[in-house]
Amino acid sequence: MIGDLTMENHPLEDLTKQYLAEKDIKRESWDLYNTILKQYTSYLKTHKITYAKTSDVFRYLKWKRQQGYSSQWIYHQISTIKGLYQYLSMNQRRLNIEEVYAKDITVTIKNEKIKPLSRKEVLTVRQAKHLILHLKNNRQYIWHYRDYPMIYLMLTTGLRSIEIRRAKIKDLRMINNNRILYVWGKGRGSADDFVKLSDGLYQAIIDYLNKRQDKNPYLFISHSKRSSVPYLSRTFFLRMMRRVLKEAGLDHTNITPHSLRHTAATMNLLRGGSLRSTKQLMRHSNLSTTMIYAHELDMIHDDSEKRIEDYILGKGKNK
Repeated sequence: MIGDLTMENHPLEDLTKQYLAEKDIKRESWDLYNTILKQYTSYLKTHKITYAKTSDVFRYLKWKRQQGYSSQWIYHQISTIKGLYQYLSMNQRRLNIEEVYAKDITVTIKNEKIKPLSRKEVLTVRQAKHLILHLKNNRQYIWHYRDYPMIYLMLTTGLRSIEIRRAKIKDLRMINNNRILYVWGKGRGSADDFVKLSDGLYQAIIDYLNKRQDKNPYLFISHSKRSSVPYLSRTFFLRMMRRVLKEAGLDHTNITPHSLRHTAATMNLLRGGSLRSTKQLMRHSNLSTTMIYAHELDMIHDDSEKRIEDYILGKGKNK
């Protein structure tokens, strides 16, 4: 139903806080749920929808898909929104909220099928070089100075976006004449690994830090005045990647932030790196995970299909 609200405040905002307060989840999951529900509520406010119907949720998800979000992100969106409405339906009387919430409007909404991550597109060597040089040569504003080392980090060290977001300035260290960045493990209270920084990458980070005049402890931060948190959000990386690829003329690719990690693994193997060195670079706990990259490279370079065609059609020496 369309409401006459000014939409400065939406009923779901307070209900979301209550929902998350009662949900026993880790900080990272809390951040994910909070981000998704803020996006959803913002959509409702923009469209002046006070109490959403099932069709409104469908339209919201369709809009998200049209923006180019991955099947994994849509899966999280659906799971989180369904979780909220299920909670409101089950606790409508206890929370003494509007009767409209007694009905779970998401019951008929099925979740998204996640496409296999092993099929992620990667940048070619030429594209990766072009992207890094474009970012380096077109630095003008402070966010350009931030984007350059972040992309550089993901492409050369294989860091995940969550590891970039958690990195703090104090995590930059020097060990045995090597500049390194400590990496924070998921859900742990201390850094348990590190990556080496090349001279060019380290200088890119220093150039960015020299531009900053804040006391924020995080290595990379938002420079938007609207930002209310000290660290970067998950959605920041999706938006940043789309902007950077468009500016570099690479928006025809299906590259995502996580694709840069796949690119780093692929590049290491292409340059002659072993499976074990790639496993160490990616910080995989299992070698079988790393072997996915090697298998895909073998598939790309293997000419079995052409040899079979030549044999069947009697081409070449088999004629």
